[in-house]
Amino acid sequence: MLKQAKITALSFALLFGLAGCETKEIKEEFRIAEIKPINSTLDVELVWRESAGDGVDNYFSNLSPAAVGDLVFAASRDGEVIAFNKDSGDEVWSTDVRENPPTLWDTLTFTTIAPEKLSGGITAAYKNLYIGTENGDVIALSQATGEILWRTEVKGEVVAPPAAGEGWIAVTTAAGFVAALHPDTGELRWQIATDVPALSLRGTSSPTIAGGGVLVGTATGKLSVIILEKGIPAWEQAIGVVQGSTELEQLIDADSKPLINGSTVYTIAYNGNLAALDMMSGRVLWKREYSSYRNLAIDTGVIYLTDAKGNVIAVDANSGIEKWTSSELYNRRLTQPVVYKGNIVVGDYEGYFHFINKESGKIAARYKFADYDRSVFWWFVDWFSFEEDGAYTKPVVSGDKLFVQTRDGKVNALRLP
Repeated sequence: MLKQAKITALSFALLFGLAGCETKEIKEEFRIAEIKPINSTLDVELVWRESAGDGVDNYFSNLSPAAVGDLVFAASRDGEVIAFNKDSGDEVWSTDVRENPPTLWDTLTFTTIAPEKLSGGITAAYKNLYIGTENGDVIALSQATGEILWRTEVKGEVVAPPAAGEGWIAVTTAAGFVAALHPDTGELRWQIATDVPALSLRGTSSPTIAGGGVLVGTATGKLSVIILEKGIPAWEQAIGVVQGSTELEQLIDADSKPLINGSTVYTIAYNGNLAALDMMSGRVLWKREYSSYRNLAIDTGVIYLTDAKGNVIAVDANSGIEKWTSSELYNRRLTQPVVYKGNIVVGDYEGYFHFINKESGKIAARYKFADYDRSVFWWFVDWFSFEEDGAYTKPVVSGDKLFVQTRDGKVNALRLP
């Protein structure tokens, strides 16, 4: 009897011990890293700050600024597209791309006009700007004047930036279609379907046009290549493989824009792998187990990525060997990384932008935008909407400046010495 009691007590101890371990694992899974003080070695300067409409609010969006020459272009989800002088922040032109933009009377009477739902862009090419919408349109504007040049409907929401290359524009849609359009007229060259599973992430891969092909990641975890001339599939290669037992674990979307360096293409899948492939044949050169839905960055033979848990990772592009990992921003919903003046820059959901030394992986500087121009009322609103000034899209490097857009529509020019 005593022996049975000891076994029962031991069983309970093991049970609660395992439960305790499981609880710790769950807590770790959902832990969000706190912002800790750092010994900053760099001074980040705010050069200018302007507004590009009402921003994207808390909607899913891939609207990112684009910089060409002396201009920086930014857009809001509602439909405003604005060009700023890159050095001063002065507005050069502004266009509302809605077919029936709000009038002065609408403004005075507080009449609500349906948003255009801009979601994918801005892509600057061929002296034009290209933006996709959740309504399934691709819109082209003149970089010089903001004039709307054409609007073409495709099959499904365009939530990833269009791609430009070899005289064409290519887009992907949430319905699984890939389309090629003429950059001057918007005429459809071809539009083909890819497989879409019953459950997938909100988002699609932005295509890459190179070597006579359109390279695109699919919702089934594959890298697919389509011949640009005819719209015929050339080859596809699995990047992610279904392994988990739950629906969430089985998501293997390859939503990252294929990254080309020489004859090698790099891509990554959610719950999948980071892979290097031969661009012509699709042969896998190496694979490493990483999970991400963000675009990759490459600089001097090193790939930089933010994984699904907010780790920032540097990987040797030739071998796939990890050089360093920074876990200081765990679960902070990071943007894709960009390389700027010897640093990797990422933004997080609270609006902090982190400058990470690309050699050591240590945070060298940090910047958080302060809304000194806001009234007490708006500070109160922000307290309940902590993502108001959050980062949601990649910073953009142009010249000696870094341009970032936050959810509230603010466009900011930063500079390191």
